Amino acid sequence: MVTLPHTPDDIRAPARDRAMGALSGAAAATALVGAGPDLLTRFLAPEPSPVARAAHLTRTALEGTGEPSADPLERAWVEVLRTLVRTGAAPGRADALEHAPSEDPLGVSWRALARTPVPDHRPHLGSFACTHLVDTVWAAYTTAGDLAAVYAGALAGARWGLSAIPLQALRVLSETVDPHVLVTDALTRADGARPDRWPRASVLVGEPRRLPPFAVPHPLDPQVLLGNIDHLRAHPDSVDAVVSLCRTHPSDAPHLAPVDWIRVWLHDSPEVNTNLHFTLDEAAAAVAALRAEGKRVLLHCWAGASRTPAVAARYAAAGLGAPVLPALTLLIRTVGGHLDNPSLARAVARLSGHDLPDPARSLFPEGVPPRRADLPDPRTTG
Repeated sequence: MVTLPHTPDDIRAPARDRAMGALSGAAAATALVGAGPDLLTRFLAPEPSPVARAAHLTRTALEGTGEPSADPLERAWVEVLRTLVRTGAAPGRADALEHAPSEDPLGVSWRALARTPVPDHRPHLGSFACTHLVDTVWAAYTTAGDLAAVYAGALAGARWGLSAIPLQALRVLSETVDPHVLVTDALTRADGARPDRWPRASVLVGEPRRLPPFAVPHPLDPQVLLGNIDHLRAHPDSVDAVVSLCRTHPSDAPHLAPVDWIRVWLHDSPEVNTNLHFTLDEAAAAVAALRAEGKRVLLHCWAGASRTPAVAARYAAAGLGAPVLPALTLLIRTVGGHLDNPSLARAVARLSGHDLPDPARSLFPEGVPPRRADLPDPRTTG
């Protein structure tokens, strides 16, 4: 197994985001370049093929045991991916890959990762550093085609994490494979099998984490419900599609078509969301895309009190044209939410070009309203 630099039980650690990003990034590359489902099917299949070899090397890197083969390029590529997952940064040199033949997919993927410029992170201008992932995949694809793109997706996914993969690509992916399968595969290989814990087991099902089902209409779009995970479980027929902002399990919504369930890697804790602006923007865009398809949407997190109003406010600003600061105030009041994690409100405001150093004072100058009665202690998050 990869020795991840964090407390083993801290699922929020960025290294776990990166471990999931490696396998999911390789698979999502097929969607990003429009390769069609056949390439993804071969990537996932046990039968030997060049693209199945890419899956094998990615899994080998996550497991961290032994060498993949006697091939020096494969060994070098696996070590680069391991380093990316552990540290979030590529090694300074990878000579074997740097000097690989011009069309070799492993060398192409490394050179694409290393040479593709990282975009300036200017969220108020719609520019996010983590879109380097997509740029890397396209650079590899342009140079050497589908297989190079898959290898590049693994490296860039390990660099930037699952949270940097565009949600539309994951939605396309879900037509062939449940993204939860890839998450489970990656974390099992990186951390070992833990059948009683997420992602193999459902979460937030016992006290004090089980909450009464809760949902209210978005005040600016009543066809969007704002709620918690227990509403998803208790009222499966209340909506046509779901955007989940907390960890979920297939058993939470077995009735949903995979393309109608968009799962977002977002935590309700400061300093752990490495691609926070991009993730919030993508989640809001996912709500807008589902609404454009005429679907009634549930936007939820664990409690429906922090992540949910943040994304709902970004949807209001970017999708409905509402001013962002009044939208934040309105949405937090609507769900009876809170500002226990002010980094979410700051990021939503920044996406619209506003600095918000003290969200509580700016949004609620007369005092933050009382939190919903069923909400847990502020120290307990989902």
